[in-house]
Amino acid sequence: MEIFDLSGKVAIVTGGNGGLGLGIARGLASAGAAVAIVGRNADKLKSAVADLEAGGAKVLPVQADVSDEDDVNRMVAETVERFGRVDILFNNAAISWGIRPEEMTLEEWNKFLAIDLTSCFLTSKACYPEFLKVGGGKIINIGSIITKLGHPKLIQYAAAKGGMDHMTQSLARAWGPQNIQVNAVLPGLVDSEMMPVGLPEEQSPIIKYAIKKSACNRHGTPDDFAGISILLSSPASDFITGSIIVVDGGLSLAI
Repeated sequence: MEIFDLSGKVAIVTGGNGGLGLGIARGLASAGAAVAIVGRNADKLKSAVADLEAGGAKVLPVQADVSDEDDVNRMVAETVERFGRVDILFNNAAISWGIRPEEMTLEEWNKFLAIDLTSCFLTSKACYPEFLKVGGGKIINIGSIITKLGHPKLIQYAAAKGGMDHMTQSLARAWGPQNIQVNAVLPGLVDSEMMPVGLPEEQSPIIKYAIKKSACNRHGTPDDFAGISILLSSPASDFITGSIIVVDGGLSLAI
């Protein structure tokens, strides 16, 4: 359907060299978009490029640290140099691991916020001039249902993702007149490098509990996010902005 067609569009996906980001990049490419995938690990970038090109995608690997402003500006410049424009930005890059708040150092706190939240400001700001050149744009921020639940060992992650939710709404207000739509997607349990689910016989009690509680009675996969990614990147979502969309298989309904 033409309303979902991304032919001629160019997307940047941070953290696009694996896991959920790679699933998003596959979806965008299947709808016709050229994709710049961004990550720090060169080997993962090489593998992701091979994966996407095997499916016929036009892809550019960009090795960059999205918490570094110079790297972010270079990321956008390299994308424009290769593809001529930027239409879509997925802020997906993130880090996460469990730590008790009383054990966390200021250095660790600042690192989490820099990579999981400040990066989204830097990338959005860097893409803004390119969006204006093409008459509009789409920003999709990948958050987490942790902001709806809370977790004693993830206060740093929850704070960053909660900030992302509110930044999404404020950016939607700030840039709506420029035809830039900004939305957030909140995944739940998704099998990825950040949260490997493992084989059924190897799953931890908390993983088994989450799967059992999910309305879909299963965990998510990166490919489950292709559809919502295409929707929020396409003209089909031109009247959707500032939305916080939970995509968790119904997990947060029960927990």
